[in-house]
Formats: sequence, C-alpha cells, structure tokens
Amino acid sequence: MGLKTAVCAAVGALAFTSALAVPAAAQGLKSSLVPGYPDVVGEYMQLPGAQAPGTPAGLNTATFLRLRASADGERPKPAHAVVVGLPGFSSTPPHWLFLGSQLISRARAQRCDGGPCRIEVWVLQRRGANLADTTGLITARKAGRVKPAMDYYFGTPETVAWAGRGAPARILGPGPDAKWKPLTPGDLSFMADWGFETYAGDVDAMIGQIRQASGNRNIFLAGHSQGGGFVANYAARMKADGRRGVADLAGLIFLDGGPSAGQAAAATDGELQAYVNRVAALRAGRAKVYTDASGMLGPIAGPASAVSQSVTGLYYAFEDPKAEAIFPLRVAGMAAGPGDDFLKSARMTWRARAGTSFDTDPVPGGGVQMPVLRFLGQGMGVLDFKPQPGTEAMCDKTPEPAMLGPPRPASAKPTCTPTGAMVDPDRVYDWVEGGGNGGSPADAGKASLWMASQAWAPARTTVRPVSVTLKDTGAVTLDAGSMVAANWYASERWDYDAGFVGRYRTLKLDREGVRLDIDKTAIANVPVYVARQSPQGGMTNPFPGVTDFTEINKTGTWQTPAAKAITPFDPAINTAIYFHTDYVSADDSTPGKAKPGEAGHSAVAATLTDWILKRSRGSAVTPTPKSLGVRAIF
Repeated sequence: MGLKTAVCAAVGALAFTSALAVPAAAQGLKSSLVPGYPDVVGEYMQLPGAQAPGTPAGLNTATFLRLRASADGERPKPAHAVVVGLPGFSSTPPHWLFLGSQLISRARAQRCDGGPCRIEVWVLQRRGANLADTTGLITARKAGRVKPAMDYYFGTPETVAWAGRGAPARILGPGPDAKWKPLTPGDLSFMADWGFETYAGDVDAMIGQIRQASGNRNIFLAGHSQGGGFVANYAARMKADGRRGVADLAGLIFLDGGPSAGQAAAATDGELQAYVNRVAALRAGRAKVYTDASGMLGPIAGPASAVSQSVTGLYYAFEDPKAEAIFPLRVAGMAAGPGDDFLKSARMTWRARAGTSFDTDPVPGGGVQMPVLRFLGQGMGVLDFKPQPGTEAMCDKTPEPAMLGPPRPASAKPTCTPTGAMVDPDRVYDWVEGGGNGGSPADAGKASLWMASQAWAPARTTVRPVSVTLKDTGAVTLDAGSMVAANWYASERWDYDAGFVGRYRTLKLDREGVRLDIDKTAIANVPVYVARQSPQGGMTNPFPGVTDFTEINKTGTWQTPAAKAITPFDPAINTAIYFHTDYVSADDSTPGKAKPGEAGHSAVAATLTDWILKRSRGSAVTPTPKSLGVRAIF
C-alpha cells in the first residue's frame, strides 16, 4: 500500500474542506500530496544555510517543508505571496501542515491576475532534525509497513502486558539489539553555536531563493509560539547588507506568540556578560547542548522519545485508527502526577492515543494531561470514557500540579481525576472528535488531523545522506531524508537565545565571537497580524511605527483604522475555543456551517488568507523542483 493510501486509511473518513480530485498536473506528485488536500503538494527541502562555527559542512543547512499548489506540477507559477513560517518551542513543520494547506487552498479559490491566487508556505525545520537518522523510517515507508522501523529502532523491544482479555503487549522502549543509537553531547558540541543568528541566516537563505521584481513586496514572516518571538527579532535584526530584516518583508504574522517589542529598553553590561558566559559554557561542554529527558518536557523530549514518536507516526499511517495502540502515554522516568494510574490502565485505539497525547483536557474535568501539554496542546475532542458503574467516586487524590501559561477559569480545574479502578480492562476506548461535524463542538481541532500530521511525510525531497566523523561515535552516515514530526536534538543555545534576544527593544553585542544587533524600534511601516489566546494588558499595538495592525483573540477582533480600511473583519470573530496549538492546527472542514473561530471554521485560515493577499504586491518567482534537485525517496 502506498503512503498516501495508508495515511488516508489511517485517518478514516475525514471531512476536509478540500474534497477535490487530484489535479492532472499533480499525478506524478501523488506520494507527496497533503492528506485531505490533493490540491497541495509538500516537498522537504534543504539548502546551504548559515555557516555556524565548527559545524560539519554537510550539516550547515537550512531545511524546510515547502507547501504549494499541486496543480502547477513541476513548474510552480509565480506566487502572489510566500509565507515563511517559524515553528514554536520544540515544534516542527508537521504542526503547520493543515494551516499551510488551508491558506494555499483558500487562496486558489480567489482570483488574482485573471487566475487562481497562489500562496506558498515554507516552514523552517529545526536543525536538530537534520541529525535524525531516518533510515528505518524511509525503509518502512517504502515497504508500507511498520516492522522495518521497529526492527531498526527497537530491535527486540522491552514490553509489558496489559490487563484485560486479548490485550497486546505494550512497548516501553528499545531492546539492546536495536541498530539505532543516539548521538552524544560530545558528538554534537558544535550545536553550541546553533543560536538566533544561525537560524536567522537559515531564513536568509530561504528568502534568497525567492526572486522578486523591483518594488514587489510579497514575503510574509509568520511565527507560532516561540517562533513569534523570532519574527520580531528577525524583523529588527541588522543584516549583512546593512538593512534591518523588516525591509524585505510584506508583513509580520504572530500566532499565539508575541507580538513584543521587548520588556526592557536595553541589556546592562552585566546581562550581556552573563549571556556571553552562558555561550562559553555551552562551547566548553560545561552545559548540555541539546535538550534531553531532563528538560522542561521531561522524558517526552530528546532523541529516544523522538524515535518513539516517529515510529508511532508510522503506526498512525499504516494501522487502522480503531486498532488498539501499543505505545503507552506514560513512559519510564516521567514524574508522577494526576491521572497516571488511569493512563497506565486504560486501553485506547490509535486515534484515542493521538487525541489523549496532545489534547489539553482529554477527560473533561479530569486533569489527566501533563501541565506542560495543557499549556502547549490543543483542543481535539474527548476520550470516550465513563467510569464503570459504582466507581464514580474513586478519584485520584494526587494534588493538582501548578499550571503553566495564562490562568484558566475555575471551571477548568479538575473535579475528579479518574483512576485505574474506574477502567474496564476489557474495553478499548475510542475518541469523540472535535472540529467540524464533531461530537465535541467546544474543541477546534480533531485527533484524526493530529494523527495525519504525525503520520505524513513528503516523499519528494532534496535531502541527501551526509557522512561525518563525530567525536564519540566516529564515522557515521545520517539520512534525514524523511521529515519527522519530532525534533530529535533540540538546541539549548537556540532556546536560550530566544528568551534573551526577545527581552530587549535594542540589543548590541560584539564580544568573544558573539554578535547581535537588534533594534525593534525599526519595526515600522509594515502590516502586523496577531491571533492569540487572550489580550495581554488589553488590545494594544506594541510597535509605534505600525499603523496597519489586526488582532484576533478570545474576546473578539480589534483593528486599527488603517487595517480595517484594507480588510475589515467582523469584530465578533474570536478564538474563544482555541488553545495554544489550535492556532496552527485547527480544523477547517465545515466553514459554511460556522463562523470563523467556531469548530470546523479556522479563525486563522479564514482571516489570514485575505489579509495576506490584500497586502501583497506583485508576484514572486519561486524555484522549480528540478532546479533544487528534488527526488522521490519512497
């Protein structure tokens, strides 16, 4: 079975917006069409990127997911706008898969220059994904089954039995005979210089592929979560040509991250030196260079967890979504918390596992989700669970952990966290979907969409295997050709820079091999679009030089007169049911049955498409797949 068929089988009968036939010109692109959006093709691209000191030449690359209209086949028509997207903390391009496709599909339904409008979306991949060894994943996708990947990454896995009749064994981790081994911090010491300037240089390389006629302005920089901070920092950054980043941008887009002009005017000398000292510690190996299981995300971060997530994505692709999942949601080393006993006992379908893994509150009022994922996750529906008769009061007495992010109303606090005593050991629990036509209208997303984003990888790529010699592992060949939905080796330097650089309105530093030149007062005369969970201190525009400003939040839509004159939006449009990742992953399958912001009608896709097209000028010539060396790998 081909990957496209497998993914469609895995996600079932999804009611996507684009119920379209595959365009004739796209017949040769079938293995890379986006699930549910046959009018959109995805290609996994890699270009020479910023030259970070000490990084092997083959790893100094700018990697991104390119989404474009499949009707153009091998010859993309000039784009009326190109959106360069920056994922959030520990995030990857698959999280943007459906928002990007929605923008492209919605644009094609409008007319520009006598034909369908063209938007392309290019989503930057974290450099840590370039270090992923996807050999087993590629082999499995070629074979159309999971076993080759299981053999490669897990060998004879460590397992434990479930309770209940006919329950398969749960897979806890790789066995000693697994072929894959993680790279060490010593191997990756060069990651100490994978900071803000390196990623900004990668974005420079991406934008450098887009040819614009003189005076054209059609490149938009968009960021979700931590990526929103990057948008402001990049726009304010001095480039090698002596201009600020904002000079080359047609608009700035902030999706539940920012906008911010900085909390402090400038850094003190002591703060600058502390930053330089931190970088020195990373370079000297006194601080870890990549995020592993001891970081904020705990055991769900790091290469071992990323391997498990990547193989889980193959199960999402090739297994029946109603089959029983064999990867548990609680893993070894995870801090004990509310719902642990329940999650260790409840058997679930693959679809239910997908929803429960990232939904903010999969058992309403139960508080079974990890606090960090209740902040970073999205609303996808509810687990189809009710306590066994007579066990309704057998609640978990574990104290509720502190929540991250903005405060939630009292109604969001758990009323009864379920325990294993409430679980029917002979039942495999399924999922009640949110989104359009879902059974949970208070949720903007769908578990089946989340499954598809984790399952899919474009078969068309420019990525080639890279052979390098590393300090501890020695000679190794890394084949990162299959796009992954997890950042295998997240850069600690990048995460540190993101917080430091974003803190100040102006930041100038040039010492000990660290150079930064940021001036957020330069962010002026550029349109700004914001969609976020709630206004921070009221609906305010933090950039005095920006007159065209639009914000959509939980209470409604606010626009400056200049913004309203170009694209007036209904003030009632809001994100009341949106959680953090809904801003890039919300379902958009039933726009005719709801207003933007309600389940099935993405508030972002519905407003951002027009916002972009009305603010772009001219068209951009984007490279052909052939000129970039695109090939099919499965």
